[in-house]
Amino acid sequence: MSATTTTHETISDGQQDDIVLEQSGSYYGYLGEDGEGYHHHVDEATNTVYVTPDRAERFLPENAGVYWFRVCGELDHTEKLEQDDDRDRWVAYVESVRGWTDRPVHIDVTEIFAEMHEGDRR
Repeated sequence: MSATTTTHETISDGQQDDIVLEQSGSYYGYLGEDGEGYHHHVDEATNTVYVTPDRAERFLPENAGVYWFRVCGELDHTEKLEQDDDRDRWVAYVESVRGWTDRPVHIDVTEIFAEMHEGDRR
């Protein structure tokens, strides 16, 4: 007969929340809060939108070089985007159906960066 060991683990209320999305800041995007109070998060690695009633929690894991983002709790909707252009269509769709109450400012630094280095030669 072999000996067996039983392990008991206590989970606090805070740990019981389902993690909807946990992603490095390099791959996390936030589209904004819609007119019904839901927050639209983007997993840049999978090009998926997660719609939740809660904002993301930002945290810095030990020995990490960038912040991570975690969204816990209830999931209202998930939308897998096929192409990068689909994100603009998703934003327009939400605008037409729910409206937006809060949208972060999008800054495209590609042009700014190109202008800054216009005269550089290597």
